[in-house]
Amino acid sequence: MVKNDIIISFDPDKPVIRVLLDLSATFNTVDHNVLFSRFKDMFGLSGKVIEWFQSYLEQCSQRVSVHGILSDIQFWLSGGPQGSVLGPLVFTMYTHPLGIIVQ
Repeated sequence: MVKNDIIISFDPDKPVIRVLLDLSATFNTVDHNVLFSRFKDMFGLSGKVIEWFQSYLEQCSQRVSVHGILSDIQFWLSGGPQGSVLGPLVFTMYTHPLGIIVQ
């Protein structure tokens, strides 16, 4: 619903509710095992395609530097690189069952 739709729908006797979803950090919660299962079961992906996605996501790591001291490297068990080209595609595939539930 865009701003004009809200204005047109506005009736002084009825409330207008607007719900906004902030999905900016949601991709961080994507469980890799669930994602790969959906790739196989819902989209029919297998073999080298799955292996490529696994290598893409499971090699992501991070570490922290505090006053020049580095922490150990931690590999990600969920999520993926922020701002990546594949991020929106992977997230859409992960959340695909929500569309089925809504229908």
